[in-house]
Amino acid sequence: MATRIRVFMAKLRGLFGRQRSNCELENEIQLHIQMLADRFVLQGMKPGDAEAAARRQFGNTTLLRERHYRQRTLSSLTTLMRDLHFGLRQLARNPILTCVAITSLALGIGANTAIFTAAKRVLFDTLPVTNPHQLRMLTWVSGHELPVPPVWGDVGPNEAGGLTSNSFSYPVFEEMRKRADAVESFVAFKDAPMTATIDGHAETISGELISGNAFQALGVKPELGRTLSPADDLAPGSGPVVVISDGFWTQRFARSPLVVGKSISLNGVPVTIIGVSSGRFAGLQMGSSMQVFAPLTMQPLILPKAQNGSVSLLDNPQSWWLQVLVRLRPDVSEGRAQGELDTTLRQAAMPVLKHTGDLDRFHLQFAPGDRGLDYLRAEYARLSYVLLAIAGFVLLLACLNLANLLLARSASRQRELSTRMALGAGRGSIIRQMLTEALLLSSFGGIAGLLLGYLGRNVVLRLLTNSPQPELEQVQFDWRVLLFTLGISIATGILFGLAPAWQAMRMATYCGLREWGGATVNRHRLWLDKTLVIGQIAVSATLLMGAGLFVHTLVNLNRIPLGFDSNNILLFRLDLPRTRYSDAQMATFFKQLEERLASLPGVRSVTVNNIGIIGDGHSGANFHVLGRPKEKDPVRVQTNGVGADFFETLGIPILQGRAFNQHDNSTSPKVAVVNRALAEKFFPNENAIGKTFETDVVEGPVQIVGIAADTRYADLRTDTPPTFYAPYVQKSNGPSRMMVELRTLADPASVLTEARTTVESLDADLPMTDVRTMKEQVRSTLADERALAQLAGGFSLLALVLASIGIYGMMAYAVTTRTGEIGLRMALGAQARQVLSRILREAFCLTGAGIVLGLIAALWLTRFIRVMLYGLGSLDALTLGSTAVLLIVVSLLAAFAPARRASRIDPIRALRHD
Repeated sequence: MATRIRVFMAKLRGLFGRQRSNCELENEIQLHIQMLADRFVLQGMKPGDAEAAARRQFGNTTLLRERHYRQRTLSSLTTLMRDLHFGLRQLARNPILTCVAITSLALGIGANTAIFTAAKRVLFDTLPVTNPHQLRMLTWVSGHELPVPPVWGDVGPNEAGGLTSNSFSYPVFEEMRKRADAVESFVAFKDAPMTATIDGHAETISGELISGNAFQALGVKPELGRTLSPADDLAPGSGPVVVISDGFWTQRFARSPLVVGKSISLNGVPVTIIGVSSGRFAGLQMGSSMQVFAPLTMQPLILPKAQNGSVSLLDNPQSWWLQVLVRLRPDVSEGRAQGELDTTLRQAAMPVLKHTGDLDRFHLQFAPGDRGLDYLRAEYARLSYVLLAIAGFVLLLACLNLANLLLARSASRQRELSTRMALGAGRGSIIRQMLTEALLLSSFGGIAGLLLGYLGRNVVLRLLTNSPQPELEQVQFDWRVLLFTLGISIATGILFGLAPAWQAMRMATYCGLREWGGATVNRHRLWLDKTLVIGQIAVSATLLMGAGLFVHTLVNLNRIPLGFDSNNILLFRLDLPRTRYSDAQMATFFKQLEERLASLPGVRSVTVNNIGIIGDGHSGANFHVLGRPKEKDPVRVQTNGVGADFFETLGIPILQGRAFNQHDNSTSPKVAVVNRALAEKFFPNENAIGKTFETDVVEGPVQIVGIAADTRYADLRTDTPPTFYAPYVQKSNGPSRMMVELRTLADPASVLTEARTTVESLDADLPMTDVRTMKEQVRSTLADERALAQLAGGFSLLALVLASIGIYGMMAYAVTTRTGEIGLRMALGAQARQVLSRILREAFCLTGAGIVLGLIAALWLTRFIRVMLYGLGSLDALTLGSTAVLLIVVSLLAAFAPARRASRIDPIRALRHD
């Protein structure tokens, strides 16, 4: 092994100092020849004859030099360098083709790089912590009945037909942390929006309550100051300190080192900033960037939540609200750790579990924790795969187009290649040279594409996300992106270099040395050209059909009746901190706010409600009609706490009965207005007006006083759910977080300044958030569909341009190679229009074949995106027809110039040329 290494190093050194080595070899050869010549002279030969005899006896000096060169250098590396040098010269000789090729590849590779960079965050990125693969998210599973009290978090169905959630109560978390030896550490956290007052200015920020050991357990170091410690998390109020994120430090404090020790208030509670977390760490929820981290035991002060007579959730076993991560011990198996925690969970939670028949199905399970609480993948995974597929199709089309260009270029080099083969070059060296030139092109295209991908790395996320936080739109341009770009650059170089290399391999040695020798190759070239063009049209047709489906979906969603008038409505949200407002004070605040806003010039009416009518989520409640038997499982419907002028402000028609008025207050009988969907479901053959029901969000019986028209509720895709509206002053919980709607006489932006002044007059520490118009709110719910339509449409137009270039190139080459045939036809009586129609018919046939293949591919791929479409069948005739017509028109236009040139060929000159 040592000898081989020494030989390799010697050959590597031989690549340098080549001139000195050649001089030494040449001197040695001349010395040996001179010594032989001198010996022959001594034997009686004349000097001239002696030198000739000496050279004959010494042998082939050229072969000796080549053998010596191979022995002292790395021949393969030298050959590669020679091929690269020759390839660069060839590219420089064709600057137009080189620029077109690099530009096409840069667009294709850049699009793939940008989309992969965004998809990487959605699909592959992990938390920026130490050894994230050791983390597990705790979840529990049960039967179809909810075994625990209502949770503050997500509960959804699992694959076994039961329920699953990742929320735990604080007492259960403490019990598991005390009794579990199979895991290295526990980290509990809960995210919540907060109102921060900094230097007298109030703003809404994203905050996370986190256990005191979290930063140490996760291996997150401070950028400045210190992080939270277990001592900060011993008891409520023991640690009125916070750590801020690097992004918030940059955005709000301009990276000032004086931020450590600064006092701010969170929801009215004074806290002190003790440090800044490391740059990339922004919380334990993937897809959200937390700005402030507070000790978990600060919950009763910062986020009081009234339940069972207390605002603290730390000693309340009835409230399941915490998310928990554990770090596995290297010396303990995952199965043992899960089993131990499962036993502890069942024992600790047993006092509060509902004793149902499904109780034996209540168990703890581990979920991957390397991405923390991951909503990003569930929301954008399918969209990311679709965008990657679209970008891949564009890159494939660019490869087919470049293969066509290189085929034309290789045909022009036919004499050169044939001459090289006649002089002894092997087919392998020809193929290697062609692939080297293709890889050079793909390398330059990859470098340009990497630059484009870097510049556009945040464009896709900006199109997809509606969050006002700038941190959400930042992605990491790391080694995986570089590796991906390198991989697709090499793959594309090989892909579009295979066609000319295969043609060069099939070319006979004598083809380029005879006048008619290229005829056979030309036939092969045309056949391969037509195949590539059909492939380009098929890929273009697939992309155009996909873009058409997404655009048609967007159009269908925009045409959906909302059920209310979205014109001239201004929206904003207010979140009253419970640390400063009781339920009665909240109701009083919003009552005063409605009155003052309604008196502003240009405001027609004002209302508030718990849930924004479009794009603001769900709010469910139990619903039971009094006088009917109770169902075994509670029936859930949607609900909304609204102001007295809600229906008038939003323009929702009242079909029967009445709307709310000022007499429906906290002391009056409880009333509700239901929508048509609820009335038809629960009162199909009777009048719902006057009926009473009970629910868990309003105390006592509730009487139905009106039936409103159906409106879209959470989004535009789902049908209107059964919903009842109740005055917010009559609901059990105070109206802490409300959406305010103002219907204006003119542009809603004209009253924004006065509305902000009105809010500040009531509470200067209360920020207005999510300020937008109703049309912007509705528009924001279609961000995914709009991004898909825009990106797919842009890529499909690029594909159309590339396909038209391919058609033009193929038809132009066909006309050039068939000049003699066309001239002969015209000499025998063919008319110019017949030649023109023949060329156009050929282009039409190629386009038709490509459209058929593209249709088949589109029908097969549609099943993967059907869930993303709306109002369309498996085959949309409008999209299919418009795609076919567009491709046919573009292909005929691309082929018209070559066809017109063919129809003007002079038969005499064509025949004389051949």
